[in-house]
Amino acid sequence: MNRRGFTLIEVMIVLAIVAGLIVVGAPRIFKKQTNIKATARHFLVLTRTVRNKARINNSTYRLVISMDGNTSKYWVEKSSGPVPIDPEAAEKAREEAKNRSMNDEGPPPLFQPDKSVLKKPESLPDGLRFAQVETVNTKEPITSGEAYIHFFPEGFVEAGSIQITDGNKLTWTLVFNPLTGQADIIEKAQSLKDIKR
Repeated sequence: MNRRGFTLIEVMIVLAIVAGLIVVGAPRIFKKQTNIKATARHFLVLTRTVRNKARINNSTYRLVISMDGNTSKYWVEKSSGPVPIDPEAAEKAREEAKNRSMNDEGPPPLFQPDKSVLKKPESLPDGLRFAQVETVNTKEPITSGEAYIHFFPEGFVEAGSIQITDGNKLTWTLVFNPLTGQADIIEKAQSLKDIKR
């Protein structure tokens, strides 16, 4: 009678190979999940800081989201005082920002970069980008150019959402509550219209 089977050494070698593959491959699989989670938490802290600055300085602030090409950058801008948001004027300013060159001269813009919050424009981690930004004052989701989320001196925030994605299946949505000024994380792509229902 001939019994063929695996010896203990053969089983241990196979288990060692599988364990090695898991050790090498697992960080790559979970890295994007960790990056998006860390990025979302960073935005929660950043928006809390911006909201507090707007209240303390009695000025309107805005979080600028730049979605040009493959780069996704963001920074914070401040006005010299309270500024009401006019949806049509905001859309016009967004178009002007898209067409503006560095050498253009004209009246100074209402908002200037605030380097006390972020020293310079920051980029999302590699592999992540902004998919879209929606606010109550935009007709359609913004997927290119610059988008803004405004923070007001009274402690209110422009109702809006920011989607951060890896371009594949992983997309998280940051939702801004206008009354509390807090941002919440939804671990999927969510439209602002669907959230408000």
